[in-house]
Amino acid sequence: MVDSSRQRNRLPSNLPQLQNLIKRDPIAYRDEFMQQYQHYQSLLELLIHSPAQDSPHFSEILMFIGQVMRCYPEELSSYPEQLKQLLQTHSSLLHPDVRITLCRVLILLRNKGMIEPSL
Repeated sequence: MVDSSRQRNRLPSNLPQLQNLIKRDPIAYRDEFMQQYQHYQSLLELLIHSPAQDSPHFSEILMFIGQVMRCYPEELSSYPEQLKQLLQTHSSLLHPDVRITLCRVLILLRNKGMIEPSL
């Protein structure tokens, strides 16, 4: 049997597993989520300074946060606006893969009813 503390140490690097666990018990995995959210914020700052750079991990964490947003609505209240702002500000400079991921996450949030359609 795997020691639970050892399992928790591996979770931040396994986003699909963490996503599954968060959806089952958001309160128990709030600390792990906040660690990922802080990592997202750091990657966001790097991307703002170098928008043309491809970042597969940033794309992965964008989708992860989009998937679990319903579990942490207060912590992520500004998340959709951050994504919209990033697209509006850097759309022509963003790497195409990052730009498509931003659009996919916004579509996901819209389909889940987490954001309103905008004109």
